Amino acid sequence: MFKQRYVLMVLVVCLPISNTKELRLLGLLPMTGDGWNGGVSCLPATQMALEDVNNNDFILSEYNLKYKWIDSKCNEGQAVYKMVKSLYEDPTYHMILGAGCSVASEGTSQVSYLWNLTQFSYSSSSPILSDRKRFPKFFRLALPDQKLNPARIDLMNEFKWQKVATINQALEFFSSVTDDFVKRVQGTNITILSQEIFMNNPMTRVQNLKTHDARIIMTAVYEDKAREVLCAAYKVGLFGPKIVWVFVGWYSSTFWKVGLDDLECTEEEMSMAAEGSFITGPVYSNPVEERGIANLTAREFAERYYSHPAYSVDAKE
Repeated sequence: MFKQRYVLMVLVVCLPISNTKELRLLGLLPMTGDGWNGGVSCLPATQMALEDVNNNDFILSEYNLKYKWIDSKCNEGQAVYKMVKSLYEDPTYHMILGAGCSVASEGTSQVSYLWNLTQFSYSSSSPILSDRKRFPKFFRLALPDQKLNPARIDLMNEFKWQKVATINQALEFFSSVTDDFVKRVQGTNITILSQEIFMNNPMTRVQNLKTHDARIIMTAVYEDKAREVLCAAYKVGLFGPKIVWVFVGWYSSTFWKVGLDDLECTEEEMSMAAEGSFITGPVYSNPVEERGIANLTAREFAERYYSHPAYSVDAKE
């Protein structure tokens, strides 16, 4: 017994003593999933930020940031389950970073505040996330999607388009964006031909668009459903030089060419349906080569990002 106590005393004395305190961050990244898998491209930037803060003596100098991420799969149920599991099983977390997809942020941020955790999203753009009563400790960097509706209306005015139709996925996020667009159009010279909403298969709704002779179509859907819409458009013949689809700007760069295993359309057919489409979204990097608070220009940030060990070719797509 005496020898065991002696060994224990030696171990305690030899353990390193750190003056820094840990701040544990839990990340919700959509690494996989059908709606959006942008977590692959977000992870390198997140790790770069953590490295910069931990190496800066003037920012949280007495603390060391620790980060763990979980795959939210762009799914509300998966995100809530995995977040709560981590909060119960892991050491105490001090903040939630994410989620990426709005549906995952909506679910988790209605729960995370019960742990007195601030939740900060890098990309969730649902307008309803601005409701402070429902999401009391949720904050974000992303511009709410309905803020892009004036640009979509300006686009129509620029090309003198006076008739438009809408189609959106039956989620509160997308319905609120579409409702805002329709409200803004009222009182202008633009006419709404049809408003289509679908839950699963969009084929019937796309056929309705063609029946109404829709030529300009505003969409509000996740990436996987955008592919389904385009495939349905090809099948009913709603494509060509007189048809313009307008999508959001946060999809994969060639979203119509990927994830086609479950669709009855070829890559060539999808490309034909997507030809002439418009993408509307915010500017993600400063077009002016000036140094920001991190003492980096947009070009320098990009060079560092693409050379980061966590970056892969998949992050581009």
